[in-house]
Amino acid sequence: MSDVDSEVIRRYEVLNTIVQPDDVPFYGIPFPGFFLLNEDGTIVDKLFNRHLAHREGIEAILDSFAGRITPGENEPITSAAEDDGIRISAFLRGGGGVLRVGPRRRLVVRIEMPEGLHIYRDPVPVGMVATAITVDGPEAFRHEAVEAPPTHAFELPGVDEPLEVWEGTVDFVFPVYAASILGRAIREGAASIGVDVTVRYQACDDAQCFIPRTQTLRLDVPIGPGAMPNFGEMRGITGQTVEMDSMTHMKRLVERKQAD
Repeated sequence: MSDVDSEVIRRYEVLNTIVQPDDVPFYGIPFPGFFLLNEDGTIVDKLFNRHLAHREGIEAILDSFAGRITPGENEPITSAAEDDGIRISAFLRGGGGVLRVGPRRRLVVRIEMPEGLHIYRDPVPVGMVATAITVDGPEAFRHEAVEAPPTHAFELPGVDEPLEVWEGTVDFVFPVYAASILGRAIREGAASIGVDVTVRYQACDDAQCFIPRTQTLRLDVPIGPGAMPNFGEMRGITGQTVEMDSMTHMKRLVERKQAD
């Protein structure tokens, strides 16, 4: 859609400030993303990315609208239960569970605690263990900083300041994407990659704390080729090329930008 002088983009405060004015013809574009509106037309959420090549999938929008994250039928998931009653699971959300170059997915680490138990967010007093999650995968697998759920204050006897805790069912979300070298693994015949999720925590109730635990889950993530415009010499580098009837319009855009 045409937006002369990026007027609408600026009003919504989504002008891409990484692209500089001399970057013809891309200056004036917005950060890629979505606004989520309710039935009254009020913006209730937004999902935006800094990188043009990383886009949210439709699942992220649906989850935001529903207020919960539900793994899809074919999305990879792994889980384990401890004898303290806590269950930990990890699953890849989005794209039918297939990781491709380009679109972002979400790696969700879910911790389900029985009523009366809680786990701690850093910082904690000496001798206690805060919840920590690490994600390790091959070079082609990249993840951003975790999006942690909100905590609430908990008064621990003998500690001056309240501690921040999680209880019930909590989801820790890692935005993930594939680097272009994933195409090499696909060309070599790989159908999936392995991702290790390690969770370290200490569960407590109102009267006592239990022995700290460390649980490592192995998630096998299916991989597949992405889609990219056919730019000739770039054919097939990161995935399947498709014909996009846009070069004529791109040429006109460049000519207009240069004329300015």
